[in-house]
Amino acid sequence: MKKLLLTSVVFFIAFAGFSQHLSVNLFGGYTFRDRVNFGNAYAYINDGGMWGASIEGVNAQGTGIELLYQYQATELPIYSYPNNVLLQANNNSVISYLLLNFEQYYMNNPKIQPYGGIGLGAAFYKGDGGSSSTTKFAWDLKVGAKFMMASSVGIKIGAQLLGSSQATGTGFYVPPYPYPPYAYTTYATILQFGFTGGVVFDFGGH
Repeated sequence: MKKLLLTSVVFFIAFAGFSQHLSVNLFGGYTFRDRVNFGNAYAYINDGGMWGASIEGVNAQGTGIELLYQYQATELPIYSYPNNVLLQANNNSVISYLLLNFEQYYMNNPKIQPYGGIGLGAAFYKGDGGSSSTTKFAWDLKVGAKFMMASSVGIKIGAQLLGSSQATGTGFYVPPYPYPPYAYTTYATILQFGFTGGVVFDFGGH
């Protein structure tokens, strides 16, 4: 995983050197609730706000590459199979992503630039209550538009789907009362859908 992250950073730096526009994006958004199925229980990643930042390089043809970091603090209530009993209510967790996105902008109108993209990278999960942190492979799909209010400042809005395989990897433990201690298997798939919006600072380029 470390080699993948290092390769992504090197690839981004190499592409950015040939970009027509370099920009910094600061954004926030809202992610909807997702159900995560474990081998012998299930949990919900509760909905809530998130924030992030990215550095983006786009060439004259509208092809771009983006190095993105995104952070979400949430709770994961855990329920048992098959009787749907709440086992742990306040399991706080932090989910963050580091992704290398490949994007395509449609540059017919310099003021309004629709885009689509796909990315690969890593998801980082950390919880409390006896859990540990872990890193998993992640991907994303995104669509949206950039609205340039001036030559160097604009806003960017979009929708995204984030996914990671074999997550969360954090060992959730149930308190002794009224249930005996139990460590759940943690192999599952997470899908998170949400909306983002933020400010774009365009520094130009070659």
